[in-house]
Amino acid sequence: MAAKYGGVAFQNAIHFYRDKVRLPTARWTDIWQGMHTRAFTIAGAMKDDLLLDFQKAIDKSIANGGSLKDFRKDFDTIVSKHGWGYNGGRNWRSRVIYDTNMRTAYQAGRYQQMQQVKSARPYWRYHHSDAVENPRHEHLAWNGLVLHADDPFWNTHYPPNGWGCRCSVQTLSPRDLNKLGKTVPDSAPSINSREVLVGQRGPSPRTVHVPEGIDAGWAYNVGEAAWGRQNAVKLIAEHVAPGWKDVGALGAADFGRPFSVPIDKVDIKLAPRAQSKKEVSALMSAALGSANKHLVDPTGAKIRVGDALVDHIFEWPEKRLDGRETLFGLIPSLVEDPYEIWVSFAKHEATGKYAIRKRYVKYVQVDKKRVLGLVGEAVKGEWVGLTVYRGQKSGLKNLRKGTLIWGR
Repeated sequence: MAAKYGGVAFQNAIHFYRDKVRLPTARWTDIWQGMHTRAFTIAGAMKDDLLLDFQKAIDKSIANGGSLKDFRKDFDTIVSKHGWGYNGGRNWRSRVIYDTNMRTAYQAGRYQQMQQVKSARPYWRYHHSDAVENPRHEHLAWNGLVLHADDPFWNTHYPPNGWGCRCSVQTLSPRDLNKLGKTVPDSAPSINSREVLVGQRGPSPRTVHVPEGIDAGWAYNVGEAAWGRQNAVKLIAEHVAPGWKDVGALGAADFGRPFSVPIDKVDIKLAPRAQSKKEVSALMSAALGSANKHLVDPTGAKIRVGDALVDHIFEWPEKRLDGRETLFGLIPSLVEDPYEIWVSFAKHEATGKYAIRKRYVKYVQVDKKRVLGLVGEAVKGEWVGLTVYRGQKSGLKNLRKGTLIWGR
């Protein structure tokens, strides 16, 4: 099943899917609802190279076409190659991965497309697919429901509305509305919620409120989260799973990690202070052996270190030439041998957009007297930040927050 519309490749869906960042997760509840518009995840897939192979296999189906049968061939090859011990049966697991990614990409693309024609076709009609063998009663009840495109109902009931849901939305013009014998759209049905316990196997079981007829984790609008007005601000900030906010996030104790971070001894000669951006770039090249270099972290993810960090140092006046350039030689150790890797959502100060941030943490002893706490940050595979704390009293505990994806 290729992501097509009108017989041509559905570029909106393709762009949505390819904008995702690979993110290792242990459980399906590790990230929540609208966060999936930013991240490509498969529960239990904790290695980047494993995720990359799955991401490529799904991309092939979305862009070029491919049935579930075709994907299962790739699924078997990938599982065998990586020795992945997944939960559930092969047919069930492969269908969940395939259907979830294909349908969310398509519906996100449709949302963007429908927004572009909203002035001429301002009404949306809920459509239940007859291909579903065991339809949900609520989804059947919504079939044919016509509401304005801006009705709040779509914030939680825009499909897909659960695992295996094949519902969709059709656009209508005022003339189409009249053909249905309506002069105004319908009234949205009342939304009754139920409590569902999720994350029982993780560090933070929690009760969530889910509208009746919608599976837990699906009560969001995939298109709105991807490129609508709410964007990440509402669907990520408000409906975020615990562990993805820097404020009030899960910490080391929640993941059974010790309070103290061990100190690694390093044998390195610190570089001299720089006086210009050109000198900072030269120090970076000397530390890495090249201007830009890909390093591999313990999860298998490739992190590109170089120009992005240099640019970040000079992005804001207060960050210029504060001495961190003397420690560039420690970056390979921080990427390749961190004590922990944490992930959270970060808001870009300039653009206001949200992205997934990886945070690498460790302590190092650089000489007989000095112990430094190192915190590095990467966004979309680019190393963008290096923060240095002197001594152990700095309390890296304040930065060991989010979701722990790897720990020594």
